[in-house]
Amino acid sequence: MQLHSLLDEGVTVLSASRRLAHALRLGYAQHAQSRGQTVWRTPRILPWSTWLAQQWLEARAIGVHTHHARLLTNAQARILWDSLVNDSEWGDHLLNPSNAARLAARSWRRMQEYLIPLSALHDSDSSEGRALHAWCTEFLKRCEKLQAIDETRLPHWAHDANFVPEDTIAFAGFDSIPPSISRLIERWRAKGKVVDIEVEKQTSRSVVAVAARDADDELELAARWARAQIATGKSTVGVVVADLQSRRAEVQRVFEDVFAPGQRNIHAEPTRIPVVIAAPAPLASYPVVDAALQVLQFALHDRPATHAGRLLRTPFIAGGESEKDRRAMADFRLREDQRDRWDWFELERWAGATGCDQLALAARRIGELIRGNTSSTGASAWAERFHTWLRAVGWPGERSLSSVEHQTVLKFHAALAEFGTLDAVTPPLSASAALSRLQELLRDTPFEPETQATSITVIDPATVAGMTFDATWVMGLDAARLPEPVNPDPLLPVPLQRAAKVPEATAEGVMQLSRARLARWTSSAPDVVLSWPRQEGEAELQPSPMLSSWPTIKGSDIAIAAVRPLRRTLFDQRPLLEQMRDEAAPRLTVRTARGGAMTLELQSRCPFRAQAQIRLGAEELPTVSLGVEPIDRGIILHRVLEEIWGGLRSHAGLMAIDEQTLAQRVRDSAERHTLKALQPTVRYRERLAALEASNIARQVLLLLSVEKQRPPFSLRFTETSEPYAIGGLSITLQPDRIDALSNGGHLLIDYKLGDSHTPRQWLDTFPGRPRRPQLPLYGLAHAETLRGLAYVVLSAGAVEYRGWSDGTFIGEGVLHYPEGVRLRVEHPADWPSLVEHWRKTLTHLAESFVEGQAVVDPLPQECSTCHLSAFCRISEQTQDEDLEHHDE
Repeated sequence: MQLHSLLDEGVTVLSASRRLAHALRLGYAQHAQSRGQTVWRTPRILPWSTWLAQQWLEARAIGVHTHHARLLTNAQARILWDSLVNDSEWGDHLLNPSNAARLAARSWRRMQEYLIPLSALHDSDSSEGRALHAWCTEFLKRCEKLQAIDETRLPHWAHDANFVPEDTIAFAGFDSIPPSISRLIERWRAKGKVVDIEVEKQTSRSVVAVAARDADDELELAARWARAQIATGKSTVGVVVADLQSRRAEVQRVFEDVFAPGQRNIHAEPTRIPVVIAAPAPLASYPVVDAALQVLQFALHDRPATHAGRLLRTPFIAGGESEKDRRAMADFRLREDQRDRWDWFELERWAGATGCDQLALAARRIGELIRGNTSSTGASAWAERFHTWLRAVGWPGERSLSSVEHQTVLKFHAALAEFGTLDAVTPPLSASAALSRLQELLRDTPFEPETQATSITVIDPATVAGMTFDATWVMGLDAARLPEPVNPDPLLPVPLQRAAKVPEATAEGVMQLSRARLARWTSSAPDVVLSWPRQEGEAELQPSPMLSSWPTIKGSDIAIAAVRPLRRTLFDQRPLLEQMRDEAAPRLTVRTARGGAMTLELQSRCPFRAQAQIRLGAEELPTVSLGVEPIDRGIILHRVLEEIWGGLRSHAGLMAIDEQTLAQRVRDSAERHTLKALQPTVRYRERLAALEASNIARQVLLLLSVEKQRPPFSLRFTETSEPYAIGGLSITLQPDRIDALSNGGHLLIDYKLGDSHTPRQWLDTFPGRPRRPQLPLYGLAHAETLRGLAYVVLSAGAVEYRGWSDGTFIGEGVLHYPEGVRLRVEHPADWPSLVEHWRKTLTHLAESFVEGQAVVDPLPQECSTCHLSAFCRISEQTQDEDLEHHDE
């Protein structure tokens, strides 16, 4: 009989997967509606494992068996395997005992499915076989001690207990049935309890093979073909993707771009598309669960500042919506504070200082619960503690949850309840161990929220067994993947696997399994496409020889939906608008700019950036890192050099001090200023500060050895502020150092950490726009006595002078301009012309800043170091220019 007829008669259908059971229930609902029914009896469709567990529980309830008191959950079984492998004699020699435990559990399942006796491993020649024997023996002992049975042994219970189901059953979606189940089916069939499902015969079937350029092209072809199928009236479309779990993000992106073009480009809210991707993500990866874990981590451990920022920005705790603006500013200040470690007590203080009252109250509540309540105890007690702490901070937040978020919260509570059942298999847990176990459980729990029925299902080759569609596309069928390579169990001896006829252990078994799957795919829909990529990287691929029965066509010959890029559509449908170029800010009325010399440098690099950053305060969000930020390193170096030269005062003072005293003075200064700047509060930061102080001391001593080679000089200023007016703009300059030369005049010095700084950057990149006019501006402020300008480069690869002079000998690295300098025609020909050119250029830049000139016109490569691209929207300007050029 056909499936729906069997269900009408009350037959229980047992499926190979939960996904198939869900699909069969939806199919029956559509069948009932097509017959005009508005109400119908829920069909009994269950996954095989779920149904068998129910039968065991019912048998236990009526006392059929009393030896086994409990059925182990998957989490409990996993804990047992982890524990026994770690405690075994092999545990200390394994790089990853947890992975070995997972392999052992998989091998144990395979032994139960294929009736491989444990005694067969006793005299194994391989160390893997002996280890597996010891682990399985210990697993049975621990189960016996707990009076428990695991899921893999339920078929053996059904066989040994002569269990016969009360209802008639049918099986759906099994590509291969292992002996532990097949012997049950044979027994039940003899008693008239098993019926077969007749496959609906297709009146006509079209099967073609398609060659795609590569895997990316193959995926896009499948997505566009699926959209075209829906457009032609197909109700259900299946796309079968090998390695779907690892390619989930890629598949999601491609189908979104095909069904909702441009959605990601404009950062719009997710649009409902008729596609479901049957690859459940770990429960721990969902944002609302991640927020819950963050709450618990802060309760039990100190956390870095990056995690504190995430907790401040999450909407899933009390006040997450109503205080989001204040918390965003609190996060900004947190980045500036650069504190290393955070917990709920620090967050309470920080929330109070930044005006986040609801967060402060939540932190106070959870802090009171945490105090004295973190001693070791059982998993069930920890589950209650975790639940109480989450409620104290208002998790999952104050706003209404979406359907997906609501289902995720319910699943989290179920997982937390399952965590509480670990009392039976774990000793009392410390705080760290309890949280670690919960995190592991959440990572190992796949979860896919229920959604409304969709037209397109993207699914993996194993799970699709038994499902039917109006059209099916199967991807990745090159010769290397179909038939699949032989893949025996790595722990079970291969002869045992071959004797038990494990399909993956032999070429014949793999071929038989591949034929069965291919037959299911080609019979799953009236229209079937089998595709393969011609290329993978630089390797040329061949189609599977199993596809030779069907005609092969090119990807360009198949009917696919035309998908236009969003920018092309928007440009074609643009309204006729009055256009205006708003490239000028209001004229600066207060002639003092807060940016100092950086004001003119930014005006030269990009006028918009100067106006936005100096006048509007559009500063870059500070970053939090484990290392030393360049700005902190620069501050330390400047402070150390200022202090050292404050004591030496001149070249003569440098020459008079002995090497040992100078080195000790430099090291002391470097350590003092490093500790003051970095404020290390944890051990790794203390070590980091020590390394940084050592490196700075080394660079300063190298610089001082270079200074000794110069002609005599004395220091006039170090890090001294001085006002300066140019082009109607008053700014404050602070040169790093001004040296008075012995033969008269001054040398202006700027310390630079990067090796990329060169004097050529003082010349114009574009007419009137030098890339780094800061030091020339300092020179104009001292033009009457100016003899030269120089960078002192302190980088990992060089500690040296780089500059130009008017011909006065200053030292190695400071060249007489223009000697040794490759000039273009428009560059000044001598030193006086250069100074005059700087005066005109920088005066014009100052005047343009005062006038408010804010055109988006960056110098080449400037955008790579600018944080304002979203503000100035230069990418949109570039796209518009490209589109206009394309239209022309």
